[in-house]
Amino acid sequence: MVNRRREVKKSYALFSSTFFCIFFLFFPPAVLSDGVKYEGNIPWQKNFEVLALIEIKSSLIDPHGVLVNWDNAAVNPCSWDLITCSPDGFVVSIGASDQSLSGTLASRIGNLTYLQTVLLQNNNIRGNIPPEIGRLMKLKTLDLSNNNFTGQIPPTLSHSTSFQYLRLNNNSLTGTIPTSVANMTQLVLLDLSYNNLSGPVPRLHANAYNVIGNPQICSTGTEEDCNRNHPKPTSLTFTESSDGGTKNQKFAVQFGLSLACICLLIIALGFY
Repeated sequence: MVNRRREVKKSYALFSSTFFCIFFLFFPPAVLSDGVKYEGNIPWQKNFEVLALIEIKSSLIDPHGVLVNWDNAAVNPCSWDLITCSPDGFVVSIGASDQSLSGTLASRIGNLTYLQTVLLQNNNIRGNIPPEIGRLMKLKTLDLSNNNFTGQIPPTLSHSTSFQYLRLNNNSLTGTIPTSVANMTQLVLLDLSYNNLSGPVPRLHANAYNVIGNPQICSTGTEEDCNRNHPKPTSLTFTESSDGGTKNQKFAVQFGLSLACICLLIIALGFY
């Protein structure tokens, strides 16, 4: 009788383990899906990065459809063209250079708080440079060169202490060079050439800089403090990397769970 009870308890324990294993196989935790908490199969919170990127898309004119798969209904933007994500699933790069984009750059770009690289050079984007870019504390590279940006250089750009490359050349920017931007000692490169900047040139602390081509301050390029250790600027290149590593990692975890469940099921059947 005692042995019979032990066998029943053992069978119950194996059945319970198998049940929970199969449950997690078919209803995986949210961490294995899209990085968003779910209630059933419905996300309870819209991804803030999706909202920001859709706003950016809406403010741009995309004649070649390079942003066509930026879908408002998506939960995770990591599979979108021109977007690179970190292993944790956060957007770290936007690389849309040479895409004939026009329109304006939405201020909601400042909500992409994990952004490290923005490459939008060689387009036709107009309007002001959003001061909200100054919120991006992780931003290292900002290239808006060869566009039609107007207005002044936002002093808020200096708020990011991670900045290394800042290229705003070949636009129609006006006003003076903000002292806060000039004092960014961590900059490897600062290129403000070929705009309509005015006023005295403050002392620039970047390792290399270029402000020639601004008629009111450096019309000939021979003026003092117009450039330093800066050959003809070359465009930064963007190598699009996919989120394959993240997807492979999710697949590996799910495959491991599946294999473990099958093994437990076989053992349970064997004991039964």
